[in-house]
Amino acid sequence: MSASSGNGADIDARASAWAIRSAERALGEQEQKELDSWLAADSRHLGAYVRAQALWLDLDRVAALDGGARRNPSPPARKRVWRRYAMAASLAVVVAGGAVAYDQLAGRVATGRSEVRRIALEDGSIVTLNGNSAVQIRYEDDIRRVVLRRGEASFEVAHNSERPFVVSADGVKVRAVGTEFVVGIEDDGVEVTVEEGVVAIAGRASGLAAPRYIRRNEQFVAAATGPRKAMLDSVDVERRIAWRKGLLVFNGQRLGDAAAEVNRYSDLRVTIDDPTLARAEFMGVFKLGDARAFANAAASAFNGEVHRRGNELVLVRQQNSPSH
Repeated sequence: MSASSGNGADIDARASAWAIRSAERALGEQEQKELDSWLAADSRHLGAYVRAQALWLDLDRVAALDGGARRNPSPPARKRVWRRYAMAASLAVVVAGGAVAYDQLAGRVATGRSEVRRIALEDGSIVTLNGNSAVQIRYEDDIRRVVLRRGEASFEVAHNSERPFVVSADGVKVRAVGTEFVVGIEDDGVEVTVEEGVVAIAGRASGLAAPRYIRRNEQFVAAATGPRKAMLDSVDVERRIAWRKGLLVFNGQRLGDAAAEVNRYSDLRVTIDDPTLARAEFMGVFKLGDARAFANAAASAFNGEVHRRGNELVLVRQQNSPSH
């Protein structure tokens, strides 16, 4: 996502991402410089940022008043000034609170749908499992091994240069000493995203003849079509790891792609039969597994309707009422 893009949807998406980051924690010095530079680059940026902050504060108040539980499943929708997207007011976080002990014998931890689990390891490292994921911890005296069996996990590695930390996933090995990164097994291969520090990528399935070093805000994908590396915006990295807080954040993604991500966490699936609607850009913040809130927000944003069909929520464009 380009900071200098003149597209209104891109500006609003970036403004919302900055608002979310600012609300969740204090920005670092470099981050604050990036934000200040972006705000100064275009007069529209400040207005978009202020609107995004106002929307996020509305959501924060709802979460605080609601205590994390939705007492009214169908509250009246408030009209938003942003026509092309909507923010969800259902923000109950499903992250398991505190440290979770793992099976010391097998070292295996797994999560179900809509569940995010944070695990404190014996060396001070932290593993956070995404929904429907599984890892196996194999610590030895000279090496710390974690095997990602399925799904996705993030790692905050305690520094110990004499005891390397290695994550294995489908033949790809990610080696770190002290860093934060995410490893996911996706349909097109193994995806590694670095949040802080540096990792080394190797292994038979990496597609590399020699280890490759991936740094902060970089992503590496070991795919069947060959390895690829991409630079990410720090705001986009923040969006990609929002699941650690039990949230899904969409900043201008196609509605069809957003629905696929929502469906990863819910047995109640969102279906979009209209190809043009599936390609529409969407923005919103939702709790993991809340397919109904997502479908209703999308319908409100695009003048659509939601119909229940078995375990599906089918999103269609609203039909014009016949004139009388």
